[in-house]
Amino acid sequence: MHCPPRVIAAALGVFLLTACTGGGGGDGGDRPAVTLTSVEPGRFESSRPGPPITLATIKTMDDRQVAGTFGRPVFQRDESGGARLLRFRSDACDLDLFMYSAGGSWQVRHAEARDRSLRTLPVDRCAGSVSAQKRTA
Repeated sequence: MHCPPRVIAAALGVFLLTACTGGGGGDGGDRPAVTLTSVEPGRFESSRPGPPITLATIKTMDDRQVAGTFGRPVFQRDESGGARLLRFRSDACDLDLFMYSAGGSWQVRHAEARDRSLRTLPVDRCAGSVSAQKRTA
């Protein structure tokens, strides 16, 4: 018996779709359903939230202003081509600042904030809590 390629491709597509969505009949056991593109909003719960710092204000900061506002990063990665990622942390969130070299100093171009479950948070609220709890050592 010979199956046309269209039938084989359709069956393979259904099989792969079922495997990717967990449609194999089980409920996934104890594993939580996690995706990197969750639409569920993050939870911002901080013991010291501090006043929010707007993204527009953050984007005006150079490296010295970032250090003065947020303290020492918990993580730093320098990329070739004059790019740098700085990660700051508070009890409520992680704040990532993406900086680029501009005329001898570093300038913030983009920022992202996440809660401990990697769900997106408002940058301004996370930045406020990081600033209120900034690491100095």
